[in-house]
Amino acid sequence: MNEYLEHITPLTLYIITVISLSGFFLVYGVFQIKKAKNERLKNAKSQDVSEAVETDAGDEDSESLMRRAALRSIVSRFDFIQKVYIPAIIILSIFLIAIPLLPTISASYVTLFAGVLAVLVGIAGKPLVENIISGMVLTFSQPIRINDTVIIDGRYGTVEKINLLYTTIKIWNWRRYIIPNNKLLQKEFENLSHGEEMEWAHINFFVAPDSDLELVKKLAKQSMRDCKYLKEEEEAPSFWVIAMNQDSIECWVAGWVAGPAEAWALRSKTRKNLIKNFSEAKIKFQMQNTNIKMDSNTQIPLNSQL
Repeated sequence: MNEYLEHITPLTLYIITVISLSGFFLVYGVFQIKKAKNERLKNAKSQDVSEAVETDAGDEDSESLMRRAALRSIVSRFDFIQKVYIPAIIILSIFLIAIPLLPTISASYVTLFAGVLAVLVGIAGKPLVENIISGMVLTFSQPIRINDTVIIDGRYGTVEKINLLYTTIKIWNWRRYIIPNNKLLQKEFENLSHGEEMEWAHINFFVAPDSDLELVKKLAKQSMRDCKYLKEEEEAPSFWVIAMNQDSIECWVAGWVAGPAEAWALRSKTRKNLIKNFSEAKIKFQMQNTNIKMDSNTQIPLNSQL
């Protein structure tokens, strides 16, 4: 055995080491990718799926369709990662094995090849490489997940698809907002699906300074209490006087709901009830100039609560 080892050259030992380490990382990496894929599939199957907005329109089986789309997206994303990972390890292994042989090759050829490769990757491959790396970061770090309800660039919707190149947001009006992954990682966004299981939803409104605030409080809380989306087992809706202005009084009414979609519906229904109840009680709303900016695509006030 010792005689056999004595005949092994350092180059042979180096090649065996590189092949062994490459084989280990190849097997271990594929195992981890499959493990992560199975965990994501398990979470997607058990995750509560809902639209960003509670509506009576659209496909009655939308939850099933969204869940299947999420599962397909997860499978395709991890399969692509595995297809990229295996050749990458093989190419890296070949490169490492070839390093000791570089001195036998003319330096001018090596320099020329490296320069051409760097230019091609820098010009043509930079956006692709950036998006693929960003897609992998999103896949494993999970700042957002498929079916999460988010607000990105003033657009409110659910994450419909995440692949290695871009992320698709299904906006509340069923339009799609597509963001390259390298851009998404640089954005600040609000993920309404992370954190607590329930959401604290509120609306603000303005009444005349001479309004009966006790009556306003009673009608405001009743307007929200009459909504089916309010969590009945939680405390009754809360009411606050937020600010007193010369020509108006700003008020808030708030309550707990099960999630972002229910919060949207609760606010809409509460506003309708407020208009009806205040009209019957002869309570006047005051218009407040808040310099609201509307997004041209979503028509959601960017500086107001959804």
